[in-house]
Order: sequence, then C-alpha cells, then structure tokens
Amino acid sequence: MLKTRMWMLGAAALFTPLIAAAQQAQTAKWVHVRAGPAREYPLVQQLPPAAPVAVQGCLSDFSWCDVITPDNVRGWVYGGNLVYPYNNGNVPIIQYGSNIGLPVVTFVLGAYWGSYYRQRSWYGDWRRWDSWNHQHFRPGMRPPPPPHRPDFRPPPRPRPPGIRPPPPPPRPPPITRPPGPPRPPVGTRPPPPPRPPGGVRPPPPPRPPGGARPPPPPRPPGDGRPPAPPRPPTTRPAPRPNNGEPGGPRREQR
Repeated sequence: MLKTRMWMLGAAALFTPLIAAAQQAQTAKWVHVRAGPAREYPLVQQLPPAAPVAVQGCLSDFSWCDVITPDNVRGWVYGGNLVYPYNNGNVPIIQYGSNIGLPVVTFVLGAYWGSYYRQRSWYGDWRRWDSWNHQHFRPGMRPPPPPHRPDFRPPPRPRPPGIRPPPPPPRPPPITRPPGPPRPPVGTRPPPPPRPPGGVRPPPPPRPPGGARPPPPPRPPGDGRPPAPPRPPTTRPAPRPNNGEPGGPRREQR
C-alpha cells in the first residue's frame, strides 16, 4: 500500500504538465487500459484505484475515453470506471461527461495504433481489427465478430434433435415373499423332548400271575397240513385158464 501511494505521488508530480493540457480524472477501481474503445481490444496496461489519468477526449456517449496514464502510455478506459471532480465530489464520466465539458473524439485504428503501438506484438494484426464495423459497446454488450477469414471455418451447426423412441415401460415391482420362520442361530440344536420327572422310565406291561407264559395258539390237526386224498383199492386181474396152450399154466398130472 505504501509503495502504491509513493508511485501515485511520484506519477502525479511527473504528470502535472500533461494535466494542464487535458482534463484530470482518476480511476475508481482497478481498470484495464485497452488499445481501442471496446473490451475486445488488446490489453495495454492495468491501473490501480485512484490512479490519475489525463483524459484526451471521449466518444460521443462518453462510454470510453482516450487517456494518458502516469507512465505516459496511451489507451482507452471505460467511462464508468473514471471519476472526475465535479460539484465538490467525484462523479463518473459516463454520466456527467456532457456536464463536465469533456471533448468528444473519434477513434481511427490505423492512425492511433501507428502512433502508439508499433512496438506491440499484436500491431501486425491491425488490418483485421481495422476491418471491423466498429460499434462501441459498453461492458456487458457483445460486439460484432471479426470478418470471415479464408482459413477460418465456422463451427458446424448443431444437428436438430432426432426422434427418440419412447422410453421403455417401467419395470414391475419385485415380488416380495413373506418372511419364513426364524431360523435358530448357527451351531445350536433344537432342545430334546421333555423327560418325565426324576428320570423314571415308564413301567413295562403287566405279566400274568405265577410267571406262566400264555398258552400258544392252537394248531390245526396234522401239523397244519391238509389230509391226503384217499387212494383207490388195488385189484389184480384173476389168472386165465391154460388148456394146453403154450404159455399157459401147467396142470399137475396125476
């Protein structure tokens, strides 16, 4: 801050001869000094707030003013960022320029750049800037684009949006199954069935008195086999009489 004030005091001392021949103003904030009356012109210098400048003239609407900085640099500053002492106060030039009586000037790029910017790197491109149809806009307004170059191709036009198919129908909600019975924790077995109290086993069925066993069930006669069918009687045929015939029985001779 101290260096800035020292610079401003020294610049004001050196700048006094120029102020006598021009209108004295100062910057309202940090400003950009441009090579022409538009924000799109190349940047020449930056000035801090309350920096003294000598106003050489402004455009007819006082939107931009031609100034000389404390470093003896020539350029254009937006009129809304310059204030001028008027009626015991500092007022913006863009609103009170006509009341203050600032001179109205025009901007001729070729003559202006040729007088002050020949040593700048962008001076060789002055013909492109000069070919503009200069309409000086205030900050926030868009100036016309530069003329078409033979080697410059404009970006392709955006294609119209194609007809897209309708979105798919929404998916049905997932089938939710009812929750099953709770499972026992891992590693645990179900409890055994309850036992009678005292660990007594149930008594056996009663036995008959005397320790006798019950008689076995009766068996059918014949060891359970069916009777054999009766056999027919065997008869032998009677012998035939032999009357001296061979093979017949012999009679005893007396």
